[in-house]
Parts: sequence; C-alpha cells; structure tokens
Amino acid sequence: MIIDYKLEKIFPLMFLIIGITLILSGIFLTGMSLLISINSTSLIGILILLIGVIIVFLRKGTLLDFDKKKIKHYVGLFFIKIGKWKTTENYSFISVLHLNQKSFGYSRTGVQFSEKNKIYRIYLLNRTHREKLKITDFDDLVNADLEANKIAGIMNMEFVKYNPI
Repeated sequence: MIIDYKLEKIFPLMFLIIGITLILSGIFLTGMSLLISINSTSLIGILILLIGVIIVFLRKGTLLDFDKKKIKHYVGLFFIKIGKWKTTENYSFISVLHLNQKSFGYSRTGVQFSEKNKIYRIYLLNRTHREKLKITDFDDLVNADLEANKIAGIMNMEFVKYNPI
C-alpha cells in the first residue's frame, strides 16, 4: 500500500500570483492569436501558459510504501513525481515535532510582509533520534498524532517523544 502525502507548493504566494497572471495572459494571447491567425504570438502565448502552469501546480510531496518499507520525497507536477526511493529499515521510531515557519517578502517600495505558520511535522527517527525522515505536515496536533499513530501501527514502529541521545 502506497500513501501520497502532498506537501507545500514549491513557490511562495508572491510567485503563485505571478503564475496565475501568466496563465491568464497565456490564455488571452493564445486565444486572440488563434482567432486572427496562427503566428508567433500564439507560440509565445502557449509558452507563457506553460510557465504559469508549472509555477502554480509544482509541489513537493512524500510517497510512503508500507509493503516495501520505502519512502520517496518528490517534486511533482500533476501525475509526474520525480524523486529517489530510500529504505526505512534503519528507522524504528516515529514522532511529531512542532515547527514555526516564517517567510518574508519585500515590495519595491520597501514594505515588508510576512507569513507565519505553526506546523506539526511527522518524522521517522532512527535509534538515536539524530537522523530524521520527513513524512508530512499538519496544521493541528490532534490530526498529526492520529496520522502518526496510524503509520506506526501499519509499519510496526513505536510512537515516541523526540529525544535525541
């Protein structure tokens, strides 16, 4: 059984807005040039549309294969998932860690805007808790604990509090 945990998008909010603008511009350029005649403007419109789609829909994720005890961190666009499989044989514990994420952006006028997120991240841990493999993120602790306990039960792992030796 393989579970796909889709994580965050690759690009931050500012780039997503640019990507949506590129998609709309690409649709407009392609549509207008196809109404008149097929020329280089339609090719530019298609190129702009493709760049916008990549910016908006490119995301990170994790595939967890319970049967083969493997994990794959990937970068994906729709059904295409590029990444490398790793074994989870060395990881016998699972834990939930609390993280505070903050990102900043600056406008041309010097105005700073920021975004803060509290994240509860599920990790696979080795015997000493020094090596970690990220599985997925949650916004609340209850759901993170439920999912971690579910994974621990399926993979015969122990759900523990993070305590590096």
